[in-house]
Parts: sequence; C-alpha cells; structure tokens
Amino acid sequence: MFLQLVRKFIARSSETSIRLWKIVLVASGLNLLFGVGFYFAERNHQIGLTFIDSIWWAMVTMTTVGYGDYFPQTFAGRFLIAYPCFMVGIGLLGYLLASVTETVLQRVSLKRKGAMKLSQKNHIIICNYPSLDKVLQILDELQANPNYADKKVALVTNDLDELPSVLAKRGVFFVKGLPTSEETLYQANVTECDGVFVLAAVTGDPNSDSQTYAIGSIIELIERDTKSPIKTVVELVSSRNLRMMERAETDGIILADGVNERMIVQEFFYPGIHKTIDQLITSREGSQFYLHETSLQGQRFIDVQIATLQHPVDMQLVGIIKADRHILNPPKDTLIEVGDRLIILANKAEDFLSVEKDIQAKQPA
Repeated sequence: MFLQLVRKFIARSSETSIRLWKIVLVASGLNLLFGVGFYFAERNHQIGLTFIDSIWWAMVTMTTVGYGDYFPQTFAGRFLIAYPCFMVGIGLLGYLLASVTETVLQRVSLKRKGAMKLSQKNHIIICNYPSLDKVLQILDELQANPNYADKKVALVTNDLDELPSVLAKRGVFFVKGLPTSEETLYQANVTECDGVFVLAAVTGDPNSDSQTYAIGSIIELIERDTKSPIKTVVELVSSRNLRMMERAETDGIILADGVNERMIVQEFFYPGIHKTIDQLITSREGSQFYLHETSLQGQRFIDVQIATLQHPVDMQLVGIIKADRHILNPPKDTLIEVGDRLIILANKAEDFLSVEKDIQAKQPA
C-alpha cells in the first residue's frame, strides 16, 4: 500500500519536485548519520548528552546556525564528525537554496508563459485576446460587481507569448493555446469555472465568428460530457451568423453588428441618451437591468409593478420574458406564468426578493 502511494506521488510530481525531495531525504539521512557519530564520539566526555541532543547539534551545524549549546570536545568529534558536517552542510544548504530558487523562477516563468495547468476553481475564463484595452474593460466591469469583485480571471489565447505585466498585476492567470482545443480548455480548468467569455478574435472581423462558434460548441460538448454547468457568453461580429451561433446553444450571444449605428441614430433623436444607456450597461455606477426567475405565477404584471413601486427600496419592474420574447412595458393585465422571468431595474439583484416575499405573504393560505 505504501509503495503504491509513493509510485503515485512520483508519477504526479515534476522532475524538479522529485529532485527537491531527494535533497530533503539526503539531508535527513546525513543529519541522522552525523548525529549518531557525534553521540558515540562525545557521550563519554559530555555529561548528560543524549541521542536527541546529538541530532539537534547535527541539524544546527549543517544549517550553519551554530547555537553553541553543544560542541565537540574530542579529536574524533571535531575532525572526523564536525569538520565533514561543516563542509557537507554548507554545500548541501547552498544546493538546496539554488534548487528552490530555480523551482520558484521556473514556476513563475511557466505561469507567465501560460504553460501551467490551472488548479483554480470558480474563476472566469476569457477566450481570445483582441486587445489589451478590451480585456481590461471586461475586468473592470466584472470587479465592479460585488458578486464578482474577488473572482480570479484566466486568459486563454494563442496570440501571446507571455502575459502582459499590467494583467499579471491584476492577478490574471494565463493559458497559452488555441481556445478551440479541448486540451487547452481543460488546462484552464473549464469544468470548474464560473463562466466563460468568448470574445471575437479580431474586433469587427466577421471571419472571427467561425472560431467563436467552434469554441462555444466545444464548451457546450464538454458541459454535456462532464455534466458540469458552464455559463458561456459569446461575442458575435455579424448578425448574419446569428443562426449559426444559436446552434451552439451557448447561454448568451452579444451582437456587435449595428450597435454603434443604432446608438448614433438614437443620439441624433435624443441628444444625451447615450449617458442613460451607458449607466444601464455598466456595473460601475447607478442601477442595472436584472433578470429574475420569479415564483409569482398567477399574479398580474401591473399588481407586481405597483407593489414594487410602493416598496421602500428604489427599483422598477420594467418588463417580462416569456419563452424567448423580451417584452418591455407589457400590457397591464399580462399574467405571470410558469417559466417567465421578470426584468427589473435596481441597484442590486437581491432587492426584488423582499418584494416577492411581501406579495407571497399577502396571498391567502
């Protein structure tokens, strides 16, 4: 049983780790050897000297600490035991420190170059690297949300040889490889992440959509095979590829196509409207839209809306989602049915829970 555990440990350990363990074992063996030698050379000349004292002397001597509480008094103890102990201890300590330093530098280098398998859990994965500014903007938005402020982020791309220092300082992990490769995604520990953003490899290039589709499809296949829920949101450049992307069955699709054009027309109609929209789509200030899976089936939309307005917390009920239809400002007599979700404008997603509890408490038993 013990030998099997040792074999498993060796199989999972890196070459550097095995070398360090060998050094530790050699050092322990020499510590015991010199301790035994010191004990037999000095036991008749130092009253009260024990075997444990001798082992202690050997350790403080090998590590060049030298407390001086014990020291050799015989010729054999000085020149046959202590002298070799000095020489071996200094050499072994130097070799151990060099090996540890090498290991640390090697791990840092591998981490910066994206060659290490991530053991991180509950992290966010960003696939592709269109630009540093875009990745930083996503980081800012994530960290502005209290629920994601402390989440670690891993960048998966084959376009970088080394993680930029500005991202390293933000605590971003790096996995170098093609996001279309299952091996690369598993290296990023995709099955234990909190979600994946798939960005267009080249901003504004519709040809990037085919790669986005491939990444989204692979992640969904991994999700089915491992039965691990993986929330995936993808960025699509061209609306012409929307139907293709929908076949991948990702959790969310953001269309970049036509957004600026629609925004500039709305800004022409209502100058300054962009400031309102900016606040709605950022986590950094003001209120945001939240989608709430409600348990208020059978209630009229208008009744829930009134209850929301009368609640002490500032929030608004602005719409409902039925199947795939997103309805803003629906008819007042709209009934909330099983599977419907509510669109809420609030400072926090949890604000509406208190409204829901109040409505349920007033219902007849």
